[in-house]
Amino acid sequence: MKKHLLTPTLLALVAGTVLISCSEDSDPQPADGNANSRVFATASGGSSESANARVIVNGFSSSEFTVATGEMEFRYAAKADIETGIDLGSISLKTNLNSSLQTSASETNSLALIASGDSQAALIAEGETPEGNYTEAEFLLQQNTEVDSSDPKYNKSLWIEGEIEGSQTIIWSETEKAIQAMAESSNGVVVEGQSDMMLEFDMEKLFEGVNFSLAGDGNADGTIEIGPDGEDGNALLYSRIMSNIESAVTLKSRN
Repeated sequence: MKKHLLTPTLLALVAGTVLISCSEDSDPQPADGNANSRVFATASGGSSESANARVIVNGFSSSEFTVATGEMEFRYAAKADIETGIDLGSISLKTNLNSSLQTSASETNSLALIASGDSQAALIAEGETPEGNYTEAEFLLQQNTEVDSSDPKYNKSLWIEGEIEGSQTIIWSETEKAIQAMAESSNGVVVEGQSDMMLEFDMEKLFEGVNFSLAGDGNADGTIEIGPDGEDGNALLYSRIMSNIESAVTLKSRN
């Protein structure tokens, strides 16, 4: 019987071929370099009661806050451009299209930002994305098809439950709206190595100029509704909230 032995030279050649093949398969964006990143969303702002820990803004006590997002992408200044010393404001921004992070973020997500009165971080996406300074996120606030069709949040792009002076209140919308969330820092969010980003929905900004003492229960069913069809006679409050939503969202670092 013949024995087939691999000489040291042949072993080195085989190993080198395997390493080259793996490198070519796992490095889709070598030009800018990649970071492993996650993107979260949360709600912030207002005070809280020790009894139920609810987020309270302008007299509205929030117990649940859910949004649905999709078609998300990010704009960034490439790390290579920044390292040349070019001022951030003079750099042509790129988008992270076709990165695994963007592919994941572009899917429809149902995000619970407040649950049982507690603000929480909801994961939107994770994956590889080019290293650099991320200055804005663009996404679609879209109808929620990720919950069961019997769920009251189904087809709602925004859903907030809470109380106004002890009365059960629901704020909701079916509107699909493009949102551009700018970075909190003028330098953007630095994404390199292992980096996490956060989309923060500021409740104080969302409810800015909204006088909840004017909210009424027009049909006297025990629930105050603030929605797109003038439910309960609260059309002006709804319009104000929806006009505030884009300015209420900010891109921040979570690290």
